[in-house]
Amino acid sequence: MIPPGTDLTYSWSQAASDLGQIAPIVALTGFFLFAVVTDLVLPRARRGGVTAMIAVVGFAYSLGTALFRWQFATGGYAYHRFATGDNFALFFEVLFASLGILTVALSHSYLRKRRMLASEFHILTMAAVIGMMVLASATSLVTVFLGLELLSLSLYIMCGFARTDQSSQEAAVKYLLIGGFASAFVLFGMALVYGGAGTTVIPDIAQRLGTSAASNPLILLGILLMGVGFAFKVSAAPFHMWTPDVYQGAPIPVTAFMSVGTKAAAFAMIVRVFAGGLPHLAPEWQALLAIVAAASMLVGNLMAIVQSSLKRLLAYSGIAQAGYVLIGVVAGGQNGLEAVLYYLFVYMFMNFGAFAVVTLLAGPDGDRDSFGDLAGLGKRNPVLAVAMSIFMLSLAGFPPSVGFFGKLFLFTAGVATGYTWLVVLAVLMSVVSVFYYVRVLIPVWSAGPTPERLRPSLSTNLAILLSGAASILLGLYPTALLIAGQIGANPITPNP
Repeated sequence: MIPPGTDLTYSWSQAASDLGQIAPIVALTGFFLFAVVTDLVLPRARRGGVTAMIAVVGFAYSLGTALFRWQFATGGYAYHRFATGDNFALFFEVLFASLGILTVALSHSYLRKRRMLASEFHILTMAAVIGMMVLASATSLVTVFLGLELLSLSLYIMCGFARTDQSSQEAAVKYLLIGGFASAFVLFGMALVYGGAGTTVIPDIAQRLGTSAASNPLILLGILLMGVGFAFKVSAAPFHMWTPDVYQGAPIPVTAFMSVGTKAAAFAMIVRVFAGGLPHLAPEWQALLAIVAAASMLVGNLMAIVQSSLKRLLAYSGIAQAGYVLIGVVAGGQNGLEAVLYYLFVYMFMNFGAFAVVTLLAGPDGDRDSFGDLAGLGKRNPVLAVAMSIFMLSLAGFPPSVGFFGKLFLFTAGVATGYTWLVVLAVLMSVVSVFYYVRVLIPVWSAGPTPERLRPSLSTNLAILLSGAASILLGLYPTALLIAGQIGANPITPNP
């Protein structure tokens, strides 16, 4: 609700200021609407290519707008403190726009190979990214839920995009049912917090709820319910059971997009709501998230060992990675949030790149994601084999990859705030993860059969090479991205 006493008069200058604060979202929404209209009027044969071009230009324009505002504009509130354009929002908008470009580049040739409707896919990708950006810029529980639902509805459809594939339809139904269940938890928890605080504006919640709120059962139950719903969204144990099935059934570009975007958006939501709105109740939500982090690292790493499907292995890997990132959220403070932002950004490249290589194995009849499908990749395409090795070693945390520095920053923040036990568990589980990440590389470099060479399209090659280069360069030179993380983490919300 709008706080009592708020001046509702609205001038042109204020409207321009509000639009400026959410300029990257407005820009992408404009291209999204243009793509929808274009899809209606163009002949079917030309829709896919034109829509892909519009999507890439839209993501690039939104990315440029976010970078411009990062450099030259001042963050502030918009729309009666329901949204913001602060550096935290801009950091994630850069991430999501970059992910959108990579997704279009990866999926275009895949959609043609699988004979899927490309224009609708790119439009849904744009809608999902808009939802992610809304989550990052939301400073009201109402705006948070709107962004969450826009993202979720788009992903439900994308998971079932292979209309003739039974596993894809099954994945969409599972995600719809469990996602709706998680959204209900989040909404009910938000309603209870609103009941206890009397406002949905996140900074105002922080002002109204002091340390005495820790004895308010309404607030504590709201934190618990939101924590459960957030854990569903980030694929954290013990609320992770949907993840392997949905990842395996969805088309691979959708899985790649979800594995990065959904996690990053959900973590932005967690930081906004918990760290930004409930700082006085940190001991309560930190204890809840610490347990979830420990369970995620244990379940994700141990279950990944026994997988024979690359999709399922990377799904359980993602569950474990969510546990690592939660260490930074639990640690909190400047160092914890810097580490979270750094890791989420580099995770985009190493995890998306791994899925991108798996995408190339797909044929007209469906996805191919078994270990045997990787056999002889080193002979079929040495560049892709090297890229896959970089992605796996980065996810495992081998120095000097980005994964190593990302975990180092997270673990350092955890130890500095007294969560040594959680960091010790994370280090042990990271050692376990080396087994299944290296196991993926055995068939890649084995002799195996020598079928025809893999010849990726230019756009797919660029997406994989960019991801591989970023996985190396951001590890060799982590300072620039870490500085961006420092700026993005402070402040979480702008001053009124």
